[in-house]
Amino acid sequence: MMKRVTILSVLVGSLYGIPSNVSADALSNNNEKVIIFKESVSKESMQQVIKDKTLKVTYQIPELKLIVVQDSHSKLKGNKYIESVFSSSSLKPIAREENPSLNEETFSLWEAQWDMKQITGDKLSYSLHQANKGTVVAIIDSGINDEHQDLKDSVVKGSKNLVPVGGYNGTESTELGNKNDYKDRMGHGTGVAGQISANGKLHGVAPGIGIRSYRVFGEKSAKTEWILKAIIEAANDDADVINLSLGEYMLVSGQYKDGTNDLKEYKAYKKAVDYAYKKGSIVVAAAGNAGVNVRNQNDMKELFTLLGNDLDESSKNKKVKIYDMPAQLSKVVSVGSIGPLNTQSIFSNYGRNFIDYYAAGGDFSYLNQYGQEKWMEEGWFEKELILTTGMDGGYYQDAGVSYAAPKVSGAIALLISKEKLKNKPNKALNQFKKLNQNKYIYLPNVLK
Repeated sequence: MMKRVTILSVLVGSLYGIPSNVSADALSNNNEKVIIFKESVSKESMQQVIKDKTLKVTYQIPELKLIVVQDSHSKLKGNKYIESVFSSSSLKPIAREENPSLNEETFSLWEAQWDMKQITGDKLSYSLHQANKGTVVAIIDSGINDEHQDLKDSVVKGSKNLVPVGGYNGTESTELGNKNDYKDRMGHGTGVAGQISANGKLHGVAPGIGIRSYRVFGEKSAKTEWILKAIIEAANDDADVINLSLGEYMLVSGQYKDGTNDLKEYKAYKKAVDYAYKKGSIVVAAAGNAGVNVRNQNDMKELFTLLGNDLDESSKNKKVKIYDMPAQLSKVVSVGSIGPLNTQSIFSNYGRNFIDYYAAGGDFSYLNQYGQEKWMEEGWFEKELILTTGMDGGYYQDAGVSYAAPKVSGAIALLISKEKLKNKPNKALNQFKKLNQNKYIYLPNVLK
């Protein structure tokens, strides 16, 4: 049975997995179907199928010709207008834990931002180009605290909520489907935003750059189609860069025990990213936090099983394709994480020709070296965790590829701003590649 899970790419002391306070059964409690119509099908024909099959549409993405309906017993597969039908999949965040915090009164926040010192050349890049809100990074995540003192001047108009009425499978009564309700309920989106444009007590890679939030997580979960919708919306809103600090593992070839796989979902993701690219938006995504070689399918199978996915017997014993999505799509800029010593973080996924760029997302090397007690008491955590903006208006420290991806998003946005490369994604990426040939982002090189 499929229990594929998508998780925000942040680590809080554990690898990708099902949060301890959520049962595996909750992940597969799904009574919705996703329908994608063929490219050539007209809007009128789509409406006719909906009428003839008495389908109740709960969500739709017109640009992808995708609708979500309450599970129907009507025969849908084989319909001449329909390209594919599959179950709506769940997206789960890792449960947050209490993280070490700094006393702002006695400790300079900049002193704790080893990652920003590293990538900016100790603030050198800030003097090379002053960004403004004319260049925008879309943050597809858990929302944002747009009143945070370090972020409020960077948030541009147009942030929106993509979570429908009732939230995840109708279990979130506070989700009213209000398009303007982009308030962060988890803190992850606000933390990601701080890495891009914080400009106050804390500094991001691109202070002053515009950011816009697209909320796809409630307090519990999200669904893949909400993320696809957000990508389309961000592209239609003319976002220069789209940041996805989240990901999921998809079985693209091979089968689950129920005879299905994730090929249809993979194709839908690819369509959304291709659409964004054609509109001029560059999509940046975090690699996974499992610390695995994504090119080693035995390791990927082991991870897949650990996450509760049941492959059929034939797939267990033959070559299959499991992708780290959306980072593994060809038109997505994939980001891995490094620690304070410029070495790959122990949790960052990797693989031949997989990671496009690396930026600091923190590490747990010192934790492993010294043990938790010494790590805390002697302050080693301050030397390898990432300090960022919190949804309560304060700050917190954490680690994960989530905090590496927005640094790359911000760096690309800075180049677009400086070189006036808006709506020229191919030219922007080619130039960015020339300026970062060793894959490790250093902003003074980007802005020289």
